[in-house]
Amino acid sequence: MPPENTASSWDTAPNARFPIYTRLNAADVLPDPLTPLGASLAWRPHIFPGWAAGYFALDAFRPSELDPAGAAVGGIFYGHLYVNQSSVRVIGIRAGIGADAIDAAFFAHPDAPPHVPHQDDVNEELSELMAARTQWALTTTSVPEIEEEQRIADRVRAERPDLPELSLAALVARARSVMPIERLMWRGETIGSNQAAIGPGVIGALVGAADPSLLVRLIGKAGDVDSAAPSYALWELSREVWADPGLTATFDGGVEGLAARIDSGHPDFAGRFRGFLREFGYRGPGEWDIGADSWETRPELVLALVDRLRHLGEDASPVARQRRQAEDTQAAMDRALEIVGDDETARQTLRMAVASARRFAAFRERGKTNAVKVLHEARVALLEVGRRLHEAGHLDGPRQVFMALEDELDGLVAEPQELKETLARREKEWQALFGLELPTFIDANSPLPPLEQLSSRRDAEHASARAGDVLQGAPASGGVVRGRARVVTDISQIAEFEPGEILVAPQTDPSWTPLFMASAGVVVDTGSMGSHAMIVSRELGIPCAAGVQDATRRIPTGALVEVDGSTGTVTVLDL
Repeated sequence: MPPENTASSWDTAPNARFPIYTRLNAADVLPDPLTPLGASLAWRPHIFPGWAAGYFALDAFRPSELDPAGAAVGGIFYGHLYVNQSSVRVIGIRAGIGADAIDAAFFAHPDAPPHVPHQDDVNEELSELMAARTQWALTTTSVPEIEEEQRIADRVRAERPDLPELSLAALVARARSVMPIERLMWRGETIGSNQAAIGPGVIGALVGAADPSLLVRLIGKAGDVDSAAPSYALWELSREVWADPGLTATFDGGVEGLAARIDSGHPDFAGRFRGFLREFGYRGPGEWDIGADSWETRPELVLALVDRLRHLGEDASPVARQRRQAEDTQAAMDRALEIVGDDETARQTLRMAVASARRFAAFRERGKTNAVKVLHEARVALLEVGRRLHEAGHLDGPRQVFMALEDELDGLVAEPQELKETLARREKEWQALFGLELPTFIDANSPLPPLEQLSSRRDAEHASARAGDVLQGAPASGGVVRGRARVVTDISQIAEFEPGEILVAPQTDPSWTPLFMASAGVVVDTGSMGSHAMIVSRELGIPCAAGVQDATRRIPTGALVEVDGSTGTVTVLDL
């Protein structure tokens, strides 16, 4: 049952043993409320339990310690995803790196509630198993679970049936059929995410006290990061436009109607664009929710990104930025080795930790990519259901299908008219959850604030930054850069963004990261060094400060700012 006073019937109950939940590391991948179908078909019955199964695979918990519903790993409150911070902290304690190292990697925030020790936090037997796992994380060059899941996810995509030929009942069956596979995908996603904190934790212990800015500079580019691959491919598409006067003129006509103009006038480019969508169409804003848009379902999102990138010169290419970043990474390693001195064991441990941090950044992104690929297969099947029911007059729009709950799908197929009013009412309920000033942290031992007490983000008052102010966040991607700020609160606003500006955003998932290439630097309200988009920012060589609280409301568009991604600071130079 959902807790009292929260917003939706698809919310979950909190867990008293692991009481602290946070929007940190959740808001950057799911900024909007989950759709009812996304919660009831995917998250509650499959993703949360799959997440817990990943903890078991890590030897972090015994199955008897975590509730079967998965509330010890995450929750849904006010319709939004929250991560259970308490259980992740316990993993850090049992792994020997501590709760603080976990917070630094994933939950950087000045107001984070302190961890309250529990008698069961320490488990010597599991710690011994995790010690072996930690050593493995520092030395392994592969994660067999993630590699297996990649093969399975790719096969699920390759075996997609011809959706327009399926009946409504078969489309629903197709969406349901991939959910147990989605559950499996979260094993590797969880292993990659948690082990990604080991290397940074060791680096911090060795050199963090002497120079905290070294951490993100040392990690730098991981290489072979799946979430960065679309950015490289989009850059190549933008180069074609940049070099072709005919394509340039077509893009100059604006994004609206652009796909049709490309199809009719530039068949070769249109073919390569369709190839891009075949390979990366599962990505998109809010890609963790089956009710969200993807690049396949809204190709104009991709064309808008190409439109921004085409204005950049070659000095903004990922290769050029990575070359500059590599020089800084080597300087950081020289400084780190100087700090540890002649202790050969410490020097070897440092090198192992840096290599591990880079590898697991890539493993984490591959685990996420596997899960997103499978989830997308349910999305496109259900969207076909919505399209047909809308055409028949049973839905107000194709996406209203995602307002159904999982146990209503059979009824929706059999007698769709019986659910029309229910879905319309629930859609209004869901829409009312957007733009709320959500609590960053929830404590299960305290009453949850009633929905009516939550203010709108539009109404919340925040002091604007003044010239000379230094806003402190968390280091995410090294480098120092100056430029004019551009506040972008939604990916649909990218047409307003001018290349070379500093992107200031509330959060970013990997679908935003191609826009990073058009930016001189990035500042985000939420996130930390281990956030998905921050990993990609390092891969692309873009200076980034994460977790700069209320940056989008304190920094106005047009302000001249300096971003230091190694320290997480943003200095307002002029307004």
